[in-house]
Amino acid sequence: MAGLVEEIQALALDPTVNVADLLRRVKLAAVKLNLQDAIEWVDSELNGYVAVDSIPSYRHITGRVMVHDPYKGLYPLAGNSRIIDKLGKAPLRESISALEEVTSGENSDLMVPLPRGIVEKINNSNGGYHCDINNHITKSSVVAVIDHVRNLVLEWSLALEQEGILGEGISFSKEEKKLAKESHLTINNYGHFHQGDTHGHQNKTVIGSTDNSTNTISTENVFQQVIDAVNSSIGNENDRREIVELVEAMQSAQGTADYKPLFQKWVGYLADYATVLGPFLPAFSNLAG
Repeated sequence: MAGLVEEIQALALDPTVNVADLLRRVKLAAVKLNLQDAIEWVDSELNGYVAVDSIPSYRHITGRVMVHDPYKGLYPLAGNSRIIDKLGKAPLRESISALEEVTSGENSDLMVPLPRGIVEKINNSNGGYHCDINNHITKSSVVAVIDHVRNLVLEWSLALEQEGILGEGISFSKEEKKLAKESHLTINNYGHFHQGDTHGHQNKTVIGSTDNSTNTISTENVFQQVIDAVNSSIGNENDRREIVELVEAMQSAQGTADYKPLFQKWVGYLADYATVLGPFLPAFSNLAG
């Protein structure tokens, strides 16, 4: 019987599974393992963020400020470009289920209303009649937020496995709970995943922030490290060849728009080769932006 951690991994790799449902499994595991930072992060994702300063960086999206004029229709807000750029920055407070609902709908954009006071000032400066003014966030930007959360969950569950924490059914042994406490595995409210303490006593992986500690895997030669690991650890010749070719293509495409679809294809191999490929996921995820 697969444990809860392996179930989370399988669900994270299944694009048909809602991230909200995935996060409920994460909360179940985090509560049983007493990982408080992960619990708080999951609660914020499931219920929405209250304080602006608690919204993770991956939820800070730049949109396009649009005016809906009852006479002229829809058009971009004109004026001071610096001010408009500032108005276009939108920290998304909404719950992950609300964001998923947006991406499943017919509308192409998520509309975030500007503060009422700012709308009134803009309308007054344009003759005084009422226009709706919203920040339009593209659906692809919302999808990127959802994918980031899914990736964080996958990285967290893989790290649990590396620590020897899998569970049996939905339960964990006393030894696994002890390992979880000692491993310093956290997903905090800023959307960063940490493995190891801040003094470098264990390997550390940091997503979404700067890390000055020494890691086993560096992005400088991560592609060659993956190729070496695949060649030495994957016995299936066809899979081995396909993964190596994919990694070489990712190396050539890094820094371009072609990298992300290649990365997503690479993630698909994690289901079968999590032990070999899992340690490299954080580095590849960072390169995907």
